[in-house]
Formats: sequence, structure tokens, C-alpha cells
Amino acid sequence: MATFQKRGKRWRAIVRKQGRPPITKSFSTKGMAQTWAKEVELEIERGAFQDPRQLNGTTVGDLITRYRSEMPEPGRTKAATFNMLDRELGGVTLADLDKRRVLSFCRYRKAEHGTGPATIAQDLIYLGGLLDTARAHWDIPVDRQAVSDARAVLRTQGLVGRSAERDRRPTEGELERLRTYWAKPTSRPQGAPMWEIVRFAIATAMRLSEITSIRWSDLNEEDRTVIIRNRKHPSQKLGNDQVVPLLGEAWEIVRKRPRIAERIFPYNPRSLSTNFTRAAMRCGIDDLHFHDLRHHAISLLFEAGYQIHEVALISGHRDWKQLKRYTQLRAKDLHRT
Repeated sequence: MATFQKRGKRWRAIVRKQGRPPITKSFSTKGMAQTWAKEVELEIERGAFQDPRQLNGTTVGDLITRYRSEMPEPGRTKAATFNMLDRELGGVTLADLDKRRVLSFCRYRKAEHGTGPATIAQDLIYLGGLLDTARAHWDIPVDRQAVSDARAVLRTQGLVGRSAERDRRPTEGELERLRTYWAKPTSRPQGAPMWEIVRFAIATAMRLSEITSIRWSDLNEEDRTVIIRNRKHPSQKLGNDQVVPLLGEAWEIVRKRPRIAERIFPYNPRSLSTNFTRAAMRCGIDDLHFHDLRHHAISLLFEAGYQIHEVALISGHRDWKQLKRYTQLRAKDLHRT
């Protein structure tokens, strides 16, 4: 049964149901208070009412903690974003997580950390997904509209957007300088054969994390193929295993590797990435990352005459449209010799 109290110029609606604490809300007119009270009573009868007072006692940090304990383990990027969100927004209650608070957070990321539009857009994707999980799985009546509204504002200001596509490829001269650099024993982290790993990356178009995760048990010597376990996928995080061929010198590199560990390349990918970046810098090579080798490898496959469906089998792309950027030829490439 709902009761209504006039307080000054506002009307307070009070909905009482046995076994529940009173639910109250104030309105500017009695009619609005009566309409709200009827809706709440109907939702309680249907068992669909979600008490918004949960939002006052639940923080973003609480959601992240619960997500980590109850949901599938997030990937590395998502986990790192959750750590950042916990650090920057962890103490904010869901009741206070409005558009203004989200905008303030994103502008802070830009001003203090120089965070780019693509990364801020990714932050909002993971924050919105966290709120969706809270509503769908834990019946917390959180509204993600604040995130959507903030994204619309930030988009007009150029603070969110897609990442710029890199088209950096190493030249033959740059690769030779790297080979010479790594020929020095003191330039190898953990004794890792960096030049061998670079050649393998160019021959297979694999990501560094994929190279360092493949195992001898996943190698098919008869077919000259290897299984890449849980390959990166926009939605399927686990079980996305793919059999890929080891073309060209990739097979010879693997065949000559010593079987001293479970993995074919038993090295820390972060250490290898750091070493690659340091080597490029010391060789006077500007703006070259290990991941650029994947772009280079895919481009080489197209230049060698492989068709888009064949390249997709090697690179792991599910959407062939993503491979179109690698098929852009230069005018001078059309000359036949």
C-alpha cells in the first residue's frame, strides 16, 4: 500500500510491502508520485523490482572484484583495463557513476596520461560490459546509459575513436642491422635466439604470444602444421584452436630447434618484445615494433601470390575484410619483369 506525504512543494511516495523495507522517492507533483508508486507495486508483485538503493552501497571496485571471482578469467588486455578502472574508479559508487563522472574520468586519462582515442574507447567498452554483467548476472539495477551518453559526447570532441592502422614494415636494410646486432651474445635476453624468432615471425605471421606458446605436442611433422591454442578472437576467448601450416623456412626453423622444453620457443614474450624494441633503438631504427612483423608477413604472403582465403588460414583472420588493407599495391608493383 502506498502513502503520499507533501513536504514543501514536493510529494513523497512511500511504498510498503510486508517483508521489505519501505521504498521512497520524491516528486514535484502528486500525480507523478502516484504513477511511480503503482509501477513499483506492480514490479514487486511480478518479482521484477530491483531496489536502486543497491547502487549506493556498491562501488565499481566491488563489481570488478566480483567479476574476477565469478566470471571467466579475462584476457591480458581486459585484465589490465580492469586494474586501471579499479585504481581510477574503484571507490565510485554506482549511484554516482553518471555521465559527468565518466566524462571526467576519460578527460583525466587524456590530460594526465596522454591516452589516445582508441584506448579510451576500449576503456568505455570494458566499463560498459562490466555494468552489463552486473545487471544481467547479479540483478543490480545499474544503468549503463551514462557510459553511452559519455561516449557520444567524447566522440564529438575527438577523445574516442578507432585506432590508426599501422602500415610500418621493416626494410631489408633494417632487418640486416637487427641480424648483425643480435649476432652479439650479450644482446640476447635469456639466451633467446632473437634473429631466429624474427625470421619465424615473418615466415608464419604469428603474434609473439602465439610463437612463445606453441608446443612440441601440437606439431604435426607429417603435415608440417602446428596448432595455435586459444588464438586471439574478438569474442571467443577460449577454445579457438587453429591448425596452421609452417611455410617456407618456418618448418626448417622448427625442425632444427632443440627439444629442451615443452614449448618450441620457451621464452617470456614480454622480455622478447622489450629486447626487440631496444635493439631497434640501438640500431637507429625508428618506430618499429615486433607486431609490425605480422603486418610485414601478411603483406609478403599477398605479394607472393596467395589468395585472401589462403592468407586468412595462416593469419587467423575470421573477417576477410580486415585483410583488404594488406592488398593495396603500389603503382610501381604493377610493372612485370
